[in-house]
Amino acid sequence: MTSAKPSITDCPADTKMGSGAKPQLAAVSALTLVAVAALALIPQASAQTVEVVRSFNAGGSLQYPIGPITQGRNGTLYGTTQSMEYGSIFSLRLNGDVTATFAFDQADGEIPYTGITLGTDGNFYGTTELGGASNYGVLFQLAPDGAETVLHQFTGASDGSYPGGAPIEASDGNLYGTTGNGPDSSEGTVYKYEPKTGAFTTIYSGSAAYGALGPLLQASNGNLYGTASEAGASNCGAIFQVTVSGALVSESAFPCGSGGTGDPVSGLIQASNGEFYGVSKYGGNDLGTIFRMSADGVVTIAHSFAGTDGEYPYGGLAQATDGNLYGTATGGGKRGLGTIYRITLDGGFTELYSFTSPTGESPAGTLLQDTSGLMYGTAYLDAQYGYGSVYSLNMGLGPFIAFVLPVGSEGQSAQILGQGFTGTSAVTFNGVPATSFKVASDTFLTAIVPSGATTGKVVVTTPGGELTSNVNFRITQ
Repeated sequence: MTSAKPSITDCPADTKMGSGAKPQLAAVSALTLVAVAALALIPQASAQTVEVVRSFNAGGSLQYPIGPITQGRNGTLYGTTQSMEYGSIFSLRLNGDVTATFAFDQADGEIPYTGITLGTDGNFYGTTELGGASNYGVLFQLAPDGAETVLHQFTGASDGSYPGGAPIEASDGNLYGTTGNGPDSSEGTVYKYEPKTGAFTTIYSGSAAYGALGPLLQASNGNLYGTASEAGASNCGAIFQVTVSGALVSESAFPCGSGGTGDPVSGLIQASNGEFYGVSKYGGNDLGTIFRMSADGVVTIAHSFAGTDGEYPYGGLAQATDGNLYGTATGGGKRGLGTIYRITLDGGFTELYSFTSPTGESPAGTLLQDTSGLMYGTAYLDAQYGYGSVYSLNMGLGPFIAFVLPVGSEGQSAQILGQGFTGTSAVTFNGVPATSFKVASDTFLTAIVPSGATTGKVVVTTPGGELTSNVNFRITQ
């Protein structure tokens, strides 16, 4: 990576919508992420189905959905597209009704390939790879009514350029994100944005974040973890850890070659066992790996892709309520068009589905497990009309609750997503009843963290039964 635009490939002008040709996924590009297509599963394992939720067609800006899906307070799914011009944000009801929530222009940003993040203030936040006054990308806010506000335009100076994943909200209520390039040609940055004041600050700039692409993760120790595709002693990538004040804590470099993990292209997750998991574009058999990092920074390969089970896993991992990790590979499988896979925390790998041309190809976005229990992903090409789709993966998992932010202290309000909340009679935090909660809608409620609560699962008692959180709610001081 240089101080020029990183290896990011937009659809060539002669292959965008209306041309009759199909954009191609560049195997060497981490940010092209021409994500996945619509599916109708050919059964390959028990208790699993894949269905098309929505096929995108030739009309309007809703074409070529790309990146991960986000669940909103209203139970609707939100995502981003890489359409003919600058991209768009869409909302999708689970019955397949889709709406173009916002269409970008060059000033508002261009190529919102990383999806959007729901904040505790009720707004969504995201970044675009390009656009803005300097064409180095923007940080934006999207209100529930679809009004977009550019919060920061990256200049390529001390604030960096080409922002990576969508920003995350940390336990302090601020947003944190990365840029792949910094003021120096071999650096990346970590930034902080304060929604209450509008202040933007570059808190870290250095080689450990060079080529940062995926979203950050705030781990249980409170620090921020990220992956950088160009960092490390051999420029084969690294995992970096910084404090929320920007102090570099650690950098775990990846080795190159067949024994290495090589070129991480998405963010990390911290699984229920406390360890970190992610994927790399290359390494292993040079077709990509799933890697695991212990709390003390030791990285090992959990799985090396062989081609028949998938190759080039651009999308990150998601831990579902069965405790397993799920992801997609952009190529390989039985037909060379990509796969959906599952891996246990100790490395047991299962290919769940190989894509077919009529149902999709090149899956790339991180899967989302909706609180209904289903998982959702995006597809960039094919489906019914050739312009991509949103699909669901059903592994037979039941409904649960999730948090907008899974951390808080006694007396703070916890925001909970789910379904069937109307008539809720109780909310407990690791067994301690909340003395105050408010049902805002059938899909969203808030509860005050009670005195004496400890870190653990939250349970909401609804008329339809008890719903348990997919992760622990972490109690802070």
